[in-house]
Amino acid sequence: MQMGLYDQPFEAIKSGEKTIEVRLNDEKRSQLRVNDFIEFTNLTTGETLKVKVLGLEKFSTFKDLFAKYSGPIIGAPKNESIEELDQENQEIYSREREQKYGALAIKIEKITNP
Repeated sequence: MQMGLYDQPFEAIKSGEKTIEVRLNDEKRSQLRVNDFIEFTNLTTGETLKVKVLGLEKFSTFKDLFAKYSGPIIGAPKNESIEELDQENQEIYSREREQKYGALAIKIEKITNP
C-alpha cells in the first residue's frame, strides 16, 4: 500500500523516532493487515521509504487514540495535549469522517534497505 506524508512525519519515521502512524480507518486503511508493507512518499521531496505493519489498533475517535498514544512515537511534540493533537488532526480529517470511520493506530517498523 502507498501513502503520502509531509516532510516532518516522514523524517520522524526515517529516523526511527515515529513508530505509530495515525490515520482515519477509511476504506483504504481498513484493508491493512499485520505484516503488510506500506511505502510512504515524502510529499515535499518525493523520497520513499518502506515500513512493515506490526500492529493495528482501532479507536472510535482520534481523542481516544491520543489518550493512549502521544508524543514522538506518533510524530508529535512530547508535551502536546490530547486537545491540541485533536485540533490539529481536524485540519486533516473532518469530524464527520471521523464519526463514520473511526481512527487507526498503525504500529510500524522501518525496513532498512540492504
